[in-house]
Amino acid sequence: MKKFRFTALTLVSALSIMSAFSCSDKTVQSDSDSSVITSVADRQPELKVPNKYSGDSKKTNSVLGQSTEVNNTVFSLNNVISVTNPAGNGNDYVYINVTIKNNTDTEYQINSLNNFFISLPDETESLSDIRAKLYAINNYPQCVDDPITIPANGEFTGYITGGFLVPTGTDSFTVGFFPTLDNDRDRSNAIISPVTAENITHDDSALR
Repeated sequence: MKKFRFTALTLVSALSIMSAFSCSDKTVQSDSDSSVITSVADRQPELKVPNKYSGDSKKTNSVLGQSTEVNNTVFSLNNVISVTNPAGNGNDYVYINVTIKNNTDTEYQINSLNNFFISLPDETESLSDIRAKLYAINNYPQCVDDPITIPANGEFTGYITGGFLVPTGTDSFTVGFFPTLDNDRDRSNAIISPVTAENITHDDSALR
C-alpha cells in the first residue's frame, strides 16, 4: 500500500514538473513573438523630412560655375553628371565636380557624406549614397575618393566619388555644401546651387 502511494505521489510530481515546463515554454514563446513584432515595427520606412540635413543652416545661394565665399571657403559647383543606374531600380546616380578653396592657414579634410547633400524637388534632402560611391570607385578613375584634403591657402578641384541617388527622370534638384573648415560638425552655413535640366550632363566620359 505504501509502495502504491509512493508511486502515485511520484507520478503527480512528474506531471506537475511537466506542466511547469510547458507553461515556461509558452511564456518564452510569447516573449519571442513580442520581440519579433517590436523589431518589425522598428524597421518601418523612415518618413522623408524637408530640410533634413541643412535644418536651420543659413543658406547662401550660388549658381553653376559661380564662386561663392562663406566661412573663409570659396565654393563652386562646376559640373553635374547623371548616370543611368545599371541595376535599373528606378534611380540614377548623380556625380558632381566642385572647386573648394581654403582661405585659411590651416588645412582640413572634407568628405562627400559629411559635407554634401542634395535637395529634391519635393524639398526632401539626401546624403551621398554608398551604392553610387562604390560604383564610382569601381568604374570612374577620375573621381577622387574620401577624405579630400583642402590645403592651407590652397584649393581642390575635381569629381568626388560620393554620388547621389535620384529617381530616374529627375531633371532638377539642388546641390548643397557645408563649408565646415576643420569643424566637421558645423552646419551653421550651407551653400546651395540649383541644378536644372540644361545643367545636367548625361555623358560620363569625363569620369573615366
